[in-house]
Amino acid sequence: MTALSDKVHGGRGRPRSSKIIVTFNVTGFLADFTNGEHKIVVDDQASTVGEALQSLWRKYVGLRDRVLNEQGHLRPHVNIFLNDDNVRLKQLLDTPVQDNCEITILPAVSGGA
Repeated sequence: MTALSDKVHGGRGRPRSSKIIVTFNVTGFLADFTNGEHKIVVDDQASTVGEALQSLWRKYVGLRDRVLNEQGHLRPHVNIFLNDDNVRLKQLLDTPVQDNCEITILPAVSGGA
């Protein structure tokens, strides 16, 4: 059993994920993979940013590969914010979430004149 499934299924004394409401803000070109939706509300079980994202991936399968690499790590050109905090400065995808939080997925912008 993996660490993620232990959390979800309550194994090894870990707390079971609670059902929460998460609002996802999907910005930039990533909205092309959510049928143009920029604000998506998900009501599902999650205790971390990674678990909350799993709910989003189930609805919008093509989005995952634009946000995470093949190893399941956050791509360097994408930032994820939990409310106002960049998860790179917290616990990345293991950052705990609470009910009624907002997760913003923000691709980096580059270019010049």
